[in-house]
Amino acid sequence: MRPVALLARLNGIDLAVDVLEARLVEIAEALREPKEIQAARQALASAEATVARCRTTQRDREWVQTQAVDKLARARQRLYSGQVRNPKELEDLQQDAQQSQRQLDHADDELLEALIATETALATQSDMEAALGTLTTQWETARTALQEEQARLKQRLPAERARQAVARRAAPADLLPLYDRLRSRRAGRAVAELEDDMCSACRVAVPSSKLEAARYGEELVYCGNCGRLLWGE
Repeated sequence: MRPVALLARLNGIDLAVDVLEARLVEIAEALREPKEIQAARQALASAEATVARCRTTQRDREWVQTQAVDKLARARQRLYSGQVRNPKELEDLQQDAQQSQRQLDHADDELLEALIATETALATQSDMEAALGTLTTQWETARTALQEEQARLKQRLPAERARQAVARRAAPADLLPLYDRLRSRRAGRAVAELEDDMCSACRVAVPSSKLEAARYGEELVYCGNCGRLLWGE
């Protein structure tokens, strides 16, 4: 077998190993928890904190309302008890009752606002929980598929590396440094097969003077455009 053909076979195996290894790197990165889930979890934590604050405020408003109800009840009890007959005292009691009613009305308004805020916060929390649940379910499905693919590729990789080692030993040792330099400079593809009269890598036509040598000769032939080794059958 011609030296360039041995290098071409090695290159094909090297590229296959490159693809496997690159895909395993992609999978490892893809198996990290998505940023969308992290953001959704943070949003849910924020919503839960808001609910907690709203409930604290609601309890405070409920206590204030209870105090206002009790105060108004005491004011009315004194006002209508019939025990106070002095007009000035009755007037003062009437004013106290009116003030207590205003305080109760204000407490009622604030409690209503607190209840609405709590209800809104709970709805937001529910939405965040649903969003996180959906993202998590989707991620778990994707992760399972990625883990299965990762396992298949890891199982396949040793056999490909063994083929790679055999092909490398079969290649001319004196040409391996040249081959390795071309691989490093040409995105892994050191050898390009001829397709009709073109280099399959850069799609540039090869002069007729090189075609026969690339197909049948023993000497190395380079693409005048991309610099890769050319070979054909």
